Amino acid sequence: MKNKSVYHWLIVAACSGLAMAAIGISINCAGIFFESVSEDLGVGRGDVSLTVTLTNVLTGLMGPLVASRLFGRVNIKVLTGVGSVVTALCFAGMSIANHIAVFYVLSTLMGIVITGYSNVAITYIIGNWFQEKNGFAMGITMSCSGLGGALFNPILSAVIEAFGWRSAYLAAAGFVLVLTLPGVLFIIRERPEDKGLLPYGATESMPSAAGRQIQKGAIAFGSATFLVTVAFSVLVYAVSGFNAHVSGFATSIGLTPAVGALMVSASMIGNVVFKLLIGVLSDAFGAPKACGVMMLLNIIGMTIFAFLPIGGDAVAMVSAFLYGGIYAVSAVGIPLVVRYVYGPRLHSVAYSYISLFACISSSCTMAGFGYSYDVFGTYRVGVLASVAVAICVVVLIFFLKKVRTPEAAGR
Repeated sequence: MKNKSVYHWLIVAACSGLAMAAIGISINCAGIFFESVSEDLGVGRGDVSLTVTLTNVLTGLMGPLVASRLFGRVNIKVLTGVGSVVTALCFAGMSIANHIAVFYVLSTLMGIVITGYSNVAITYIIGNWFQEKNGFAMGITMSCSGLGGALFNPILSAVIEAFGWRSAYLAAAGFVLVLTLPGVLFIIRERPEDKGLLPYGATESMPSAAGRQIQKGAIAFGSATFLVTVAFSVLVYAVSGFNAHVSGFATSIGLTPAVGALMVSASMIGNVVFKLLIGVLSDAFGAPKACGVMMLLNIIGMTIFAFLPIGGDAVAMVSAFLYGGIYAVSAVGIPLVVRYVYGPRLHSVAYSYISLFACISSSCTMAGFGYSYDVFGTYRVGVLASVAVAICVVVLIFFLKKVRTPEAAGR
């Protein structure tokens, strides 16, 4: 059986479509609807933004269930296909909704099904198909989540301006189907053996990354392995929570709204670039070292934040670009670290639990940055706190090798 083929990279392309739809559109584009929906329905923007919180929380809660109970038992085509179709139907339902309660119901349903084709599922599929270049494949795939946000935000914004938010929700539904269904129907397979292939670079079949054989207490929740990996992931997501405040931070220090918008764009460019880079570095030097490099870049960017507007607009752009390194660690680095710590057989289930804690961390700290501004009248306190947290992440990286499971370390 071949261990290197075009089909391996078609899997990456199909998973990239899943990431672009599940994260790039469903999550990263949600904010552009807030103003229009709140005005039309006569509710506050906070009421509308709660829809994203519901989706995120439910996605996190469903991760362990999907990974431990469904992967390896339910055909991956069914999981990804149902998830993407139901998401599209939820968007279509939002286009005709006239009460915020309907949005809450649909957002909850969306959060439940997105797990079937989002981060946890993508990590599982790529983990099955790639032994070598796993980091590079993950980097390409997850960079498309940021690319999706950068691409579809202006498109859907233009639809809202020209035809209204209801038409934009219908457009979002169509984009989700176009990005996912071709890959689901014609490309995605759970394991390369299903196509008569071996995992990329493997000399023999790898053990299943999910299913019955890893249900019997394989993940020890009180172990140093789990606690250190969770702490690493939670702190990374705590730093990433500042992303929603970048534009507001810019205007709070006297920069123009246009510069604030450009800083957001610069961080999104960093999002894509560093996701690709961390995958390459991980394959070459290992996931912990790759994450360490990204965190150091983030620390530099956040430290510059604390002294802005010194240096003018150009320095602000560079700092925002460097801050984008945190997206690489949260979306690509954490799954690769979990695989490094737990090995290919256990990583998908372990990641599903760890990502649940990380999701909660992001939700809490996103609000925390806002409250810190309310209390201190500046974002600088929150920025400096993030630098301290990022330094703690770097320290934790040195412990990852020590807590690595014997199976992952080959002992």
